[in-house]
Amino acid sequence: MDGARRVIGLVLLAAVAMAMRVGTVCLLSTAHTERLTYEHGEIAENLLAGKGFTTTFLGVEGKTSQQAPFYPLLLALAYSCFGSDSSSALLAVQLLQCVAGTGLVLAVVWLTWSVAADRPLVGWLAGIAAAVYPTHVYMVTHLQVALWAALVLTLLLAVVVSPRWQATKRGAVLAGCLSGLLLLIEPILVLALPVSALVMWLGRSDDGNYRTRITRRAAARVAVFAATTLLVILPWLVRNRLVHGEWVFIKSSFGYAFWQGNNSISWGTDKVPKPSAEWLRNGHDGTLSGMDRALWEARHENLYIDDILLKPTGYREFAGLTEPQRSRLLGQKAWQFVRRHPARYAGLCLQRLKYFLLFDETNPKAANRLYRLATVVWLVTAVVGLLASHRRWRQLWPTYAVFALVTIFHALVIVSVRFRIPVEPLGMIWAAAAIAPLTVHLERKPQIPVLRPGERDDAVFGRQHPLKGPHWKARSKRRVA
Repeated sequence: MDGARRVIGLVLLAAVAMAMRVGTVCLLSTAHTERLTYEHGEIAENLLAGKGFTTTFLGVEGKTSQQAPFYPLLLALAYSCFGSDSSSALLAVQLLQCVAGTGLVLAVVWLTWSVAADRPLVGWLAGIAAAVYPTHVYMVTHLQVALWAALVLTLLLAVVVSPRWQATKRGAVLAGCLSGLLLLIEPILVLALPVSALVMWLGRSDDGNYRTRITRRAAARVAVFAATTLLVILPWLVRNRLVHGEWVFIKSSFGYAFWQGNNSISWGTDKVPKPSAEWLRNGHDGTLSGMDRALWEARHENLYIDDILLKPTGYREFAGLTEPQRSRLLGQKAWQFVRRHPARYAGLCLQRLKYFLLFDETNPKAANRLYRLATVVWLVTAVVGLLASHRRWRQLWPTYAVFALVTIFHALVIVSVRFRIPVEPLGMIWAAAAIAPLTVHLERKPQIPVLRPGERDDAVFGRQHPLKGPHWKARSKRRVA
């Protein structure tokens, strides 16, 4: 009966998640795709036009590794079925992302039940949070990889910590396929792979004795995991070697991204407020209303770093350089900036940390009140749950490690609103751990002990009490005269 109820509950949860996402797509559907597909759409169109995996990057049009291959290929498939750059293709991808978003909700439940098997309520609460979380509901409308990265990352962690899959070769193969796919979606999440491998090697040990778990079989599973991951990404690595004349790990844009977040005018992201907004923000008009206008403009009016520092003459220095070389050149400039201005870099890192955990002031979407309220609720409950679940660190440490590594990386390099989405489900698990005890306490009815006549030996008349019926248990053993 419990199994049947669980299945029914999961079906209802999935139905709610799907309905919310499809409803959002219907409400926000648009016929304009050119501003929504970004480089992914350009690459997809070039693929269908026979130009290969090409785009314009740093002033040069050609074969590229600026983007990982998964999403441009997904868009190309949609374009081939419904028309290039058409509203039907956009709608098809968004509806597919509704399915992926619903899958993410179920994956969160699975992961939570794997790390907290004795507390199924925590899994239900985490799943509900993932189903209704405004950012996750809204992100199905965006043609970005964040949703898919969140789904595959959550599935990967669920597999490696699952008692059913963790100690099997099938689990190692499945985890390797997921990790390879994750790299083809968002290679920065390679940070999660060492954690996953360590979990598979150490296994689960509630008593803390991991030495009994470190065996040759465990090492073999890790080897299978690594080999499967390499096999999945190897074709793309070979393609990059043939295209660029050197080995490039999935994407060639790390140096470029590091430069965007660390230069003389950077705010730690790829955007900066417009000069008018900056002028008002400095309070030149000396009024509070001026400051308010400044904050509004800083959130809603911004320019990309490239438009300020590179276009149009800045691309001249890239003449004759391959795409990886152009990216490395920008990365070297960023390192020079860091070495010359260490205090400024430290300030940017702290600012990025704030942007990552709270709000990116350079992104217009971060000004939405619902987004901000949801972020605050997520962060506060996650921190409380993190503190409350410290006794379960042996089960939860993989979630701690992955979240910390991704956070530190983006604080050091560059940040954007979408970068936090893949690890937000991990915070939902901690938040559910904090809320679950309150829910149990509210549902628990107060139990008042009731004594029948003669059940107390210290009563005045012993077991021959003259009064019939129940009597409330007295807190004191003092005899009644």
